[in-house]
Amino acid sequence: MISVSSLIPYVPSSIISFILFLVVGVLVGAAIKKAVVSAVLMILAGIIAAVAGLNILSFYTSAIIQHVPGILASASTHFGSVIDTFPIAFLIGLALGFWKG
Repeated sequence: MISVSSLIPYVPSSIISFILFLVVGVLVGAAIKKAVVSAVLMILAGIIAAVAGLNILSFYTSAIIQHVPGILASASTHFGSVIDTFPIAFLIGLALGFWKG
């Protein structure tokens, strides 16, 4: 198995790990920003459609509230180990991605 540090000579693996987590944080931050913007635009489109008399949105708030805890629990089990490994680089990247994404 080839390690990342063997591919890039003379660079400590801690710096490579920091840069990788920073890049992952930037990508996740940009994706979160795009998801938030998309959700806001979908809600706005639903409101405009309702004002125009169209019934596009046929969901129930109770059904959404029922599924949110399961979604959050699933996300925490998948992303928890990544965030615990190198939190500073990930959080810096997350902030940069959300800001610039």
